Amino acid sequence: MNIANIKLPIAVIGIIVAQAFGIIWYMAQLDSTVKDLDSSVAVIQAQATTVDVAVLKTDLDNLKIQFTKLVEGEVDEFDPTEILNSITELETKVTWMMNDWGPKINKVGDDLDDFDERLSGIETVQAVIDNEMRTIMTDHNGFADVLAELQKSGILPTGEKREYGSYGD
Repeated sequence: MNIANIKLPIAVIGIIVAQAFGIIWYMAQLDSTVKDLDSSVAVIQAQATTVDVAVLKTDLDNLKIQFTKLVEGEVDEFDPTEILNSITELETKVTWMMNDWGPKINKVGDDLDDFDERLSGIETVQAVIDNEMRTIMTDHNGFADVLAELQKSGILPTGEKREYGSYGD
C-alpha cells in the first residue's frame, strides 16, 4: 500500500487538524491550571509554616515565663476550698434541677409512649381501611364491566346513561 496514493476528503483532514488543535489547546490549559495550583500550594504551605512558627514561639515564651516563676518561687500554694465550694454549688444546682425537672421529664416520656401506642392503632386501622377500599374498588370495577355488557346486550332500560368504573383515572 502506497501512502502517496491514499486520497482523503478535505473535510476529514480538516476534522483531524481541528482535533489536533483542540488537544493542543486542552493540554496548554491543563498545564496552566497545574502551574497555578502548584504556586497556590506553595503560598499556602508558606503561610501555614509562618503560623506554626508563630504559635510555637508564643508557646515557648509562655513556657519560659512559667519556668521563671517556678524557679523564683512565685507559685501560689494550692487551695482546694474554692474548688470544693464550686463542686458543692454545682451539686446543689443539679439536685434542684432533678427535683424540679425529673417528674416533668418522666411525664413527657409517658406521654410519648401513649402517643406511640395511639399512632400504632391508627396505622392498623388505616391499613384495614386501605384493604377494604381496594376490595370495594375491585367490586365496583367488576360491576362496571357487568353493566357495560348488559348495556351492550340491551337488557338495561332505555335511556340508562350511568357509567361505572374509571376510578383513579
